[in-house]
Amino acid sequence: MATAKPYRAASLSDLPNNFQLGYLNCEISLKCKQTGFKYFSEGYLHNVKMLKHVAEQTVNISAKCHRSQRKNEIPHSVEIDINGGQIELSNCSCTAGLSGCCSPYCGLNQGLVQWQMMGLSEPPAELCCTSLPQQWGKPRGKEIKAVPAPSMIIVKPKMDRKRKPLKNSLIDNRLNTAPQNAIDVLLNVHEDPSKRIRHFISEQLKRLSHQLSSTQHSSHAGHKLWTLSTWKCIKYSSKLK
Repeated sequence: MATAKPYRAASLSDLPNNFQLGYLNCEISLKCKQTGFKYFSEGYLHNVKMLKHVAEQTVNISAKCHRSQRKNEIPHSVEIDINGGQIELSNCSCTAGLSGCCSPYCGLNQGLVQWQMMGLSEPPAELCCTSLPQQWGKPRGKEIKAVPAPSMIIVKPKMDRKRKPLKNSLIDNRLNTAPQNAIDVLLNVHEDPSKRIRHFISEQLKRLSHQLSSTQHSSHAGHKLWTLSTWKCIKYSSKLK
């Protein structure tokens, strides 16, 4: 003779019609409620299952909730036992879940209330992308997978690791030293005022010769101008010596 199973599949109709957060005997903060609503609205809650104990008429609700910070770790496990008009057990694997008043529990509770208001018979398997507020708020999928041992990377953490400082990539031209011959020329020019003039005239003569040399072959007038200017500059510089 086959024995009857102690649990059967439950539906949202097995929950009280006025099911809400007030069923808990503890006080829930506003921040906890807001975070719980974020978990529900952005799809952090998943794999919601409902079972009902045949003999005790207790509805057991279990769900998984993705972590908001440590996204690569396993999700939190949330569990609620409802018997009649009160909650007999509320537990979560998060740090604040021992008290039964945590954000994942608030998210699951608000989800159950919302699904009841929508007239659903059971929790939806997964929220579609159009039901979520934005794509970047959608949690990651099932990325935690088993990998073979040879492909694992084992490294030793460094507790005293420091960030690399920012280095200046600009070049300070003040550190570049001038050639010694250039320094000697400047010192000689600075000592004698007449040397300054001769140095200036010689530099201008070089510049003018370079400019006129490009035009001396183009026209006859340019050739005469270059010859006259060169002769005057040489004559003036010879007088200064």
